[in-house]
Amino acid sequence: MSGTGFEALAERFERARDWNTRARPSRARREFKALLRDLGRYSETDVVDADRVKWAWLIARSWMGLAQADLAISGDLSAAFEALDQALGAAQLLDGAERRRIEAVTAGQRGLFLLRVAGEPAEALRLFDQVLAVSDAGAPRDLAMAYLNRAVALSDLGDVEGALADDLAAVRHAEAAGAPVLVAFARHNAGYYLSMLGDAPAGLAEMAAARRLAPEQDDGIPLLGRAEVLYGVGLVDEAEALLDEAIPQLLKAGRRIDRAIAEYVRARCLLALLRFEEAAGFAARARTHFIAVGYEQWAVLARVLELEAALAPARRSARALSSSAIRRRASQALAAAKEGDAAGPVLGQHPGHAARLVAAQWLMLQGDLGAARNALAELPRGLTSAPLTMRIQHYTARAELAFAAGDRDKGLRAVRSGLGLLADHRSRFGSVESVTAAATHGVDLTRIDVEAAARTGRSAALFDALERGRATFAGTGRVTPPNDPEAAALLTEARGLLAKARELGAAEAKERERLTRRAHRIQNEVRERSWQHAGNAGAVQRSVTARELRRVLAERHDDTNVVANFSVIDGALRCVRIDAHGVTTIDFGPAEEVTERVRRLSADFAMAANDLIPVPLRAAANTSLERNLKVLDGILLAPLRAHGDLYVVAREPLLSVPWSALPSRSGLRTAVNSYVARGRTHARPSGKRRLLAAAGPGVDHGTDEAHAVGRQWAGATVLTGDHAVTEHVRKALATHDVVHLATHGQHDADNPLFASIDLADGPLFAHELDGTPLPGSVVILSSCEVGGSTQVLGGEVLGLTSVLLRLGARAVIASVAKLSDELAARVMPRLHAHLRDTDDPEAALAAALKDVAVPVPLVCFSSVEGLTPG
Repeated sequence: MSGTGFEALAERFERARDWNTRARPSRARREFKALLRDLGRYSETDVVDADRVKWAWLIARSWMGLAQADLAISGDLSAAFEALDQALGAAQLLDGAERRRIEAVTAGQRGLFLLRVAGEPAEALRLFDQVLAVSDAGAPRDLAMAYLNRAVALSDLGDVEGALADDLAAVRHAEAAGAPVLVAFARHNAGYYLSMLGDAPAGLAEMAAARRLAPEQDDGIPLLGRAEVLYGVGLVDEAEALLDEAIPQLLKAGRRIDRAIAEYVRARCLLALLRFEEAAGFAARARTHFIAVGYEQWAVLARVLELEAALAPARRSARALSSSAIRRRASQALAAAKEGDAAGPVLGQHPGHAARLVAAQWLMLQGDLGAARNALAELPRGLTSAPLTMRIQHYTARAELAFAAGDRDKGLRAVRSGLGLLADHRSRFGSVESVTAAATHGVDLTRIDVEAAARTGRSAALFDALERGRATFAGTGRVTPPNDPEAAALLTEARGLLAKARELGAAEAKERERLTRRAHRIQNEVRERSWQHAGNAGAVQRSVTARELRRVLAERHDDTNVVANFSVIDGALRCVRIDAHGVTTIDFGPAEEVTERVRRLSADFAMAANDLIPVPLRAAANTSLERNLKVLDGILLAPLRAHGDLYVVAREPLLSVPWSALPSRSGLRTAVNSYVARGRTHARPSGKRRLLAAAGPGVDHGTDEAHAVGRQWAGATVLTGDHAVTEHVRKALATHDVVHLATHGQHDADNPLFASIDLADGPLFAHELDGTPLPGSVVILSSCEVGGSTQVLGGEVLGLTSVLLRLGARAVIASVAKLSDELAARVMPRLHAHLRDTDDPEAALAAALKDVAVPVPLVCFSSVEGLTPG
């Protein structure tokens, strides 16, 4: 064989190997077969001594590549091992170190197959160690593969730190080999291990870097890894969508174990999304596929997940399962625990421990507290090496058992420990979206806490339980803006696209839709970048207690002040009412009527504010509006007996109630928030306060309104026309005491962090304020519906108003329904005159609305003064 012919064969080998790397096994198999056929035309005597090592090496490596491709297509492990035996046969043509190197690499390939197909990480690890023992710096690609594969085995065996170290070594060797696809694999896996070690933002950043290195990789692995990290963060909808895309890719690439893992993680996501039947189906499917490849640990975990998916609806449904059915499920979980003990742990998860947790919960549903206690007693204390979700589940089960046994102190200790773990988890995240998403993993824990408090019949206990959970996920993740110029550039691009779309007429609807879709794609890219921002806000503030709140109210020497903390428990609306004299609970019955009334109010406000609707129809809408407000007033406010200041604490749909427009609240201070916040003090006017008023495009009376507001304040800055741009407003929000925005705005229910206000150069998004500390300012949003919010999975609320409050605004006055430009222009100067004189946003809004003839859906979002930080 001539040197030139050998070089051509070596190039063909590299191309075939690349097809395997790119998860194209059919193409790889075809090329490896052709290559082996051509190599087989030569005998040992046809090859000169100088090329004999390369020739034998090519034969051996081609058999290895063919084994990998065949296994991906057929799943036949024995056939793949036969091909590896052929590779070892080629090694016999060599002597000494070269033969040992081929034998070692073949052993590494065998380990990879055992890891990917047979689920035998311990044996695979032994074989990978064998590769690394004989490899040297002269084969950086082989070293990269060996470290990459050993990292997977180490992680399966629970040594995540060792796996991360091996992956970083794989990155170095892959870079030395000039193999960007291998670099991408290693960086992606390093991201996964970083997330397992508690640094999800850094993990997602590594995965994003990997995607940039190998954008065409479509074997499902990048999607699966990102989905697992996002599930851990609590971004479950996003994780489930990625898995829907990943599973067919994994199947096509022949990654059977990874496909089964994807089905398992998708079942976990579906369970969190309360899609119980689908969750059970995917768990069963995953179990079948794990059994098929002999991966016992994962098979038991999937079985446990099936039982958990059956448990969740049984605990929530009014139709209880029969005692025999519950007993059967508990027995199945205990049997799975024994199987899990025999199988052993995988990826930090012990299937026996997972099964005992679910068994204990089934046993508690059955009422057998002794057996449940025995099941939990067999678990290690704290499950410190388990994933976060399992540790939270452990605290949840312990709390439930203690509450059921009448040991409330022990139950509360378990709840506080679980919430403390979640507080530490959320403190690692910098974006508001990630902070709120973390609440997803605490849903069952907080539900157990609230339900147990409700059963005590003590109103203060219920208030404390509600605020314990809410405070854990309140506030922001950062106290400084992230340094992300690329995200800023993307937002500028999206803003420009939407501004251009805004200018297009009805005849250009298709172009407007195209620009809007493109802007939304950019927004999603910005969202993904924000998940990579680490938190720096420090410890979560402790929750406010009923006792502390009573003391603050009593210090005011005003018996008329009331705090009303609303919640929905088992479909019933309840309120804990606190004043200086005590704490009581008010039961309002089913929440459906209130929800329907709020929906009607929104429709009535929209019609009444629309100048294009004929006057008679608007008059009818106003009549309906006033009637619904009176009915809602009677339902919600009459039982509260709130004759003075009222502080409403609620989640949706009550956050959408125009509380200040309810008849009995006319002229009275009213504030609304999603939890009882700390840190607000009431300071009377002292010194000069900085005000900015800006008018956006398309607001009929916006310019006049901005100037009228500006005239109420000495030295005010007023921006109109082309001067009212996003950069000026964003800076003003971070520096001014009062900011008034006479603009149109939108609340995006599907993507609430992209709620926005329209300015001259396009929309200012809530998202781009994330991490910007506000100086205890008062922000007035004279915009249609921009005061709206969306309650996301986990119960937290997101929208422009909630973001401003999280970032430090003292109060935000915004509309929760359609508000006409003309009405806003009449009300706002009066509001500012009172705010200037009193520095009291609640009182200013009450005074401004008192004599207005028609209902105005403006609400002051703030909280009780006098609750010190802590």
